[in-house]
Amino acid sequence: MDSVVIGIDPGSKGAFCLLNPIKQIAVFKNTTDTPIDLYNWIKSVEKQYIIKVIMVENVHAIPGTSAGSNFKFGYNVGVVNTISQVTGNRVDLVNPKAWQKFVGVTKKGKAIKKEVADICQRLYPKVNVRGARGGLLDGLSDSLMIAHYASLKY
Repeated sequence: MDSVVIGIDPGSKGAFCLLNPIKQIAVFKNTTDTPIDLYNWIKSVEKQYIIKVIMVENVHAIPGTSAGSNFKFGYNVGVVNTISQVTGNRVDLVNPKAWQKFVGVTKKGKAIKKEVADICQRLYPKVNVRGARGGLLDGLSDSLMIAHYASLKY
C-alpha cells in the first residue's frame, strides 16, 4: 500500500488534499462538505493507503473581521480538527508562515495566494488548482502545499 499525507486548509473556502507524493497525485475534498462525509472520505482513504499524517493549518481569528465571520471560521476550524483527530490518524498542526517559508513563498499580503498557486504548478504540473474558468482556488493550492510540506517533513 502506498503512503500518503493529507493537508488541510481549514478556511470556509478551504480543502482537504490527499497527496501521494511519489505518484504526484492529489485528490481534493471541500471543507464545506458535511462532517460525516469528510469523516467517511478519510476512512475510505485508509482502505487504499497508509496515511502518514494529517497536517492541519494552525489558524486563528482574523483581526478586523466581523464576529459572525470569525465564529463561522472558528466553527470550520473546529470541525476539521475534530474529524481529523477522531479518525485515529496522527494529526499535526503547522503555522501558515512555517509551510509558506518551507515551500519558498516570498510575497506579502494578497500576492501570497498567486505565488502559492504558481509554486503548486511548478511542483505538481499535473494537479489543477484553478476553477473551470481559470480562477485560482486558494483552498486547493494552500492544502496542496500543506500536504507537500507534510510529505517532506515525514
